[in-house]
Amino acid sequence: MARPGQSDVNGVSVKKSQVLADRRDTTAPPCFETRLNEDLMTLSNVARLSGALAVVTFVGLASVAAAQESGPDRVRAIIAGEEIRQSDVDAFIGQLPDQVRAAPREQIDPLVINELVNTRLVVKLARAAGTEQDETYKLQVETASLRILQNVYLSSQIESGLTEERLKKLYDEFVAANPPAEELRASHILVETKESALAIAAGVGGGADFAEVAGRESIGPSASVGGDLGYFAKNVMRAPFWEAAVALQVGAISDPVQTQFGWHVIKLTDRRQAPPPALDEVREELTQQLTNDIVQEVLVRAREGVAIETFDIDGNRIEN
Repeated sequence: MARPGQSDVNGVSVKKSQVLADRRDTTAPPCFETRLNEDLMTLSNVARLSGALAVVTFVGLASVAAAQESGPDRVRAIIAGEEIRQSDVDAFIGQLPDQVRAAPREQIDPLVINELVNTRLVVKLARAAGTEQDETYKLQVETASLRILQNVYLSSQIESGLTEERLKKLYDEFVAANPPAEELRASHILVETKESALAIAAGVGGGADFAEVAGRESIGPSASVGGDLGYFAKNVMRAPFWEAAVALQVGAISDPVQTQFGWHVIKLTDRRQAPPPALDEVREELTQQLTNDIVQEVLVRAREGVAIETFDIDGNRIEN
């Protein structure tokens, strides 16, 4: 029988049914509010230094749009007649770390609103002091403005270029560039000694039911399913195991084969050409690739016919 923690031929069980889903724990720890306050303080400090609170960043714009689409833009605070709306709260939260955004909104919102109120109050003081005429402020606003303009334009180009037709074309290219590889399906019986493996090979070779023997004798996790390892490709199996399995005819049983996990008796049950992944299985990766392609297309178009010179720190022209 399988031992707790014992691996099959790969160091991990290859049965798909044993893959555990990743679940996010959104339960707030006892010191959540302290940590959240620290996260908000860190973010706000970085934001002020970068000038990000003076303008809405690319992420913030997406949050505002989502808020406007999902419901009314309610007033959340009023400071001397100036309103803070739900879109302002959503834009700020959109810039927070993932672990903070995962927390309940009833915990985040009051802290964010307080930070936004503090920001508006300090901005009033800054304006009264004439800080808007400060050269440092102007430089940071100009830098942030250029970045936002770039991001908004790129976002519009990505949105219009990211079509199902282009994704399908990219998928077809992906399939053509990745021809199907051979996959084997096999069962095995894993034991500790060569002597045991020889005895088992003789038994199953003589007609004993392979799955029954595997369930009784194998020390690998697959013992519970009659030794069945499912389909696997060459790159996921130890070389001695793969070489022995691929040399078999379907239905044949191998001589004992040694790997670092012990001795294996292998039965080949099927072989096939691996089917390509469905479009939806690689959609996320292809969407990211297409997004990068669209950005590169924009950059190439932007550089067409434009004379560009670059210089090193000493003012010497860099030959491109």
